[in-house]
Amino acid sequence: MYENIIAIPFRNRDKHLEYFIKNTVPLFQEHLPNSKVVVIEQKEGKLFNRGALLNVAFKEYENKTKYFFTHDVDINPTKKCIEEYYIKEVNDTHVLGIYTSQCNTLGGIIKINDQTIQKINGFPNDIWGWGTEDKALQNRAEYYNITKLTNLTNRTEHPKYLLRFDDVNDRETKHVSQNTNKHDHRFQQLNREQKLQEIMSSGLNNLVYTILERKHIHDIVELIKVEI
Repeated sequence: MYENIIAIPFRNRDKHLEYFIKNTVPLFQEHLPNSKVVVIEQKEGKLFNRGALLNVAFKEYENKTKYFFTHDVDINPTKKCIEEYYIKEVNDTHVLGIYTSQCNTLGGIIKINDQTIQKINGFPNDIWGWGTEDKALQNRAEYYNITKLTNLTNRTEHPKYLLRFDDVNDRETKHVSQNTNKHDHRFQQLNREQKLQEIMSSGLNNLVYTILERKHIHDIVELIKVEI
């Protein structure tokens, strides 16, 4: 049983992953004992699907950890950040937003109980490209009266807490905010029964993936390459 699974959705960020393993993983080893970093790599051929990749980690380590972190590979916390935020306790009534979007979502780095992420059915599996999945996760959490506790946001730089590389990615970035707003508006118009139907229509309960490769690339880092 792990204390923490730090889940990183990944594709074509080899230099960032190398830096993360060299500089950030040792901090995890020192300050977050009994933790494991799980890098979920998506096979080429489709738009990137951050939500589904994180769902793979939630599924593979269901009932095997106390907490999950969602984490981007290009964000590197400092020792100060880990000591102040990463070690905070999280109960089943809230999710810890360590470094989240200024747009009020559950994107970026969050910490959540295993039982909680299973309860809200994880992310939708059908959001391909950049954005929206983080707002969908927040809507699911709010449906179950799970509160986000906000710490850092990406509105301003936090050099004492984080080093973030330029966000070069292979995901479709056009109309991100419009798509997110459209999704959120539609969800908020549903009644409670319809919201539950939508939550259960796509997520951990019907996730489909194939593991293509699984290997340890560091003492506490596992890479799982999948087709989704």
